[in-house]
Amino acid sequence: MKSTLSLLLLLASIIMSTPALARSTVPAINLDNIAITSASGASLKDSDVEQAIITAAGINQWSITKKEPGEIIAKLVVRNKHMIEVKILYSATQYSLLYSGSDNMKYELKDSTTYIHPFYNKWVAALRESIDRELLRR
Repeated sequence: MKSTLSLLLLLASIIMSTPALARSTVPAINLDNIAITSASGASLKDSDVEQAIITAAGINQWSITKKEPGEIIAKLVVRNKHMIEVKILYSATQYSLLYSGSDNMKYELKDSTTYIHPFYNKWVAALRESIDRELLRR
């Protein structure tokens, strides 16, 4: 009797926890036209901004591909299972982090809105914080 009750409780907990494991998707957040601030308040050059982005990406394990002046593609691979790609557009005064692609992140497009696993927004927010920190060092 005791083992039957234990088995029923175990099965109930597994059934109830399954929705928690299957995270629902959320809208992918694009961060447009983020104003650039330096610690001294002085204007930065495009090359300063580019270097800050590259340094911040490296700190967060993102790989970088330069496409053309003012554009970088940043790619993050997590546990060789999940991949996200962000297009970074930048100038001396602002930068943007825009969804570019993903693998194994529950991507879906509904009514012209991109939905994705919530960790996408978390990882992009961490990249933004690192970029802002690096810009303040210039």
